[in-house]
Amino acid sequence: MKQIDQSGSHIKIRPTVQIGHELPAHLYQVGETVILDARGGYLQNPSAEFSVIAQLPPLGSDFQYRIKSVSEPYQRVVAEHQLKRVLCASD
Repeated sequence: MKQIDQSGSHIKIRPTVQIGHELPAHLYQVGETVILDARGGYLQNPSAEFSVIAQLPPLGSDFQYRIKSVSEPYQRVVAEHQLKRVLCASD
């Protein structure tokens, strides 16, 4: 965007950033316990609990996470829509 000042010279004007719009955030925090949504069909034990190890950048519009189960020797990378929060008995 350009504008002309009083001397007739062109000056550049930067667009303003709107304050008050929150950026999307991860739903799950590092250390939180989650389960995998078994609708994908690839999980043998859908009730297994996983711990969120890391929050990863989005793939498209879906955030990703690195998760780990105590019963598995490896970590998994999953999309946010594949996870569900573990609810306590009091919830």
